[in-house]
Amino acid sequence: MIARPAPLLIPLIVIAVVSADVVGFAATLLAICMIVGFAIVASGWTVGGKTTSTSIPAVRPSAPDWTSRDK
Repeated sequence: MIARPAPLLIPLIVIAVVSADVVGFAATLLAICMIVGFAIVASGWTVGGKTTSTSIPAVRPSAPDWTSRDK
């Protein structure tokens, strides 16, 4: 009995295409989740982290001897 390649190759091709599509979709979702997660972590770090607390204040602090420094 001679095996014809077409009935054997067609299911293999279908499985390969579907699995590649699923892997591509999963990789895309993973990349999107990583980008969004990095953005959330970065925004939380800059808003609530040391970056804001160590920055130069926009308003001069009210110190008791501030007027004596101006004179």
